[in-house]
Amino acid sequence: MKAMLIAASMLLVASLTACAGDAARDGAAGEHPAAPATLPQGRTFVSTAVTAAGQPKALVPGTTIRLRIPAADKISVQAGCNTAEGPARIEGTKLVVEDFASTAIGCEQALQQQDEWVHGFFRAGPTWELTGNDLVLKSADLELTFTDRAVAEPARPLIDTKWALNTVVGAGGTASSVPAGVSATITFAADGRVTGNTGCNAFGGTATVAGDQITFGDLASTRRACVGAAGSLEADVLRVLEGTAKYRIEGDRLILEAADGSGLQFVG
Repeated sequence: MKAMLIAASMLLVASLTACAGDAARDGAAGEHPAAPATLPQGRTFVSTAVTAAGQPKALVPGTTIRLRIPAADKISVQAGCNTAEGPARIEGTKLVVEDFASTAIGCEQALQQQDEWVHGFFRAGPTWELTGNDLVLKSADLELTFTDRAVAEPARPLIDTKWALNTVVGAGGTASSVPAGVSATITFAADGRVTGNTGCNAFGGTATVAGDQITFGDLASTRRACVGAAGSLEADVLRVLEGTAKYRIEGDRLILEAADGSGLQFVG
């Protein structure tokens, strides 16, 4: 009888211990739920491969798909012409994009069609898989493979690169290409000098770089009368090069952003 009581007591203790362990595990799980995945803020990814139904899909020659993540809840997509951006988040394994808005640059037909299917791909909620510097997005029939821009396209140096203007951004965020037959450039020197051309007049002056900002001193320029497209472009350029502008370099691209939201985008 004594042996039976001891055995029963041992079984009861084991049962209570197991229940306590389960409760502890359940409590721990309840107290520490898995954190939802977030977008990797501050990173830019460049497409390295595109497939449709398992077969390679060619992009318009000279273009890539660029996915920029300026904030933990926002993305920006550019595929050779217009830029689309909007709020975004990760739900489970899906990238969910809401209120995607696009610039309205007039693109040639091939680029316009590419914009449409790329922007549509992101609106459709593709699956998201990020491993180190490699990102794969998939829909029902499309797969886009990306690599972090810092690896795929090391940034060109700000200094001693001749940057050619290719996009003007208005204060309202509307982007437009440089008028045909007009060109504008800017070059920064190690001694703090800046030189360039507005599309009409040559200019020179000083530029102080600090962190992600460039402060331009008074710029002296030639005095050629500027009319038409050249005059309009010069006004846009000088508006951004007054005072302080934020800057960033993505591969071979220099982006300047003024305090009022206007900006200039160059290629080096």
